[in-house]
Amino acid sequence: MANCETYNLPVLELEPHQIREALRCVLHTIIFNRALGYVVPKDVDSELFDVTFVKCGDPAVEARVESRISDFCAQVDKRPADLHQLQLSFYETRRKQAWFGMQDERLYWETWVLSVLVLQPDVALQPSVGGAAVTGAAGAAVGGGGSGSNTSGGGWNAGLQQQPQHTGGAAAAAFMTGAAGTAGARASSRQARMQAALEEQLAFVVRCVNDRRDHIPPVLSASAVTFPFDITFTGSSARSSASASLQGSLQAVGKMLLKATPPPVLS
Repeated sequence: MANCETYNLPVLELEPHQIREALRCVLHTIIFNRALGYVVPKDVDSELFDVTFVKCGDPAVEARVESRISDFCAQVDKRPADLHQLQLSFYETRRKQAWFGMQDERLYWETWVLSVLVLQPDVALQPSVGGAAVTGAAGAAVGGGGSGSNTSGGGWNAGLQQQPQHTGGAAAAAFMTGAAGTAGARASSRQARMQAALEEQLAFVVRCVNDRRDHIPPVLSASAVTFPFDITFTGSSARSSASASLQGSLQAVGKMLLKATPPPVLS
C-alpha cells in the first residue's frame, strides 16, 4: 500500500433511496476507465439522475458491484446518522515465498474513497402531513365562525352562515396550494443540488483517470475485462488476504507437526 495512489472524492449528500443509484454511477464509471482488453461499452441512463454512465458490459463485474452496493446500503440502514465511506481498490497479484511454500500477495496500486452523508427526507416535502394539518385547522376555523353567529332568526342566520363556510374553504385551498408550491420548489432545489454534486464527482473521476497513469501496473492478461478490484467499507471483510494468509500458514504448520517424527524419550 506504500505506492498506492488514493483519490478522495467529494462527499455526496444523498437521501436513502438515492444511495444505490449514485454508487452505481460512480463505481461503474471508475471501473470502465480501468477496463482491459476488449470490452463492449454499455451506456446506461440513470433512473434517478439526469446522467448517463458507462458499464463494461461484463455480467460478472456488474453482479459483483451490485452485491457490494447492497451490502453497503444494508450497513447504512443500520447507522443512517453516520458518515459512510466506501473504497474501490485495484490491485495486482504476485507470488511470494511464505513460511512453507508460495502464496499469492495482493499489491494495491489505486484506491478511490467515496463518502456518503445520508440526508433524511424533509417532512415539509410530504404533502399528506401538511395537508391534513391545514384541513383540520380550516375546518376548526369554519366551525367556530358558524357557532358564534347563531344568535338570530333561523332563516336569516342560515343564509348568513353560507358566506363564512365558502370563504373558509377557499382560504384553506389557497393555503394548501401555496404550501404545496413551496414544498415542490424546495424538493426541486434539493434534487438540483444532488444532481450537480453527482455530475461534479463524475467529472472529477474522468479528470483523475486521464491525468495520472504512471502508477498503473503493466497488463499481464489480455483475457481479463478489468484490473482485479475490491469494494470495501467499514465493517466489511473483503480485504481478508492477510488473515487468510496467516490462517493458511498456521494450517501448514499444523500439518508439518502432525507428520513430524517425535523426538526420542530420554531415559
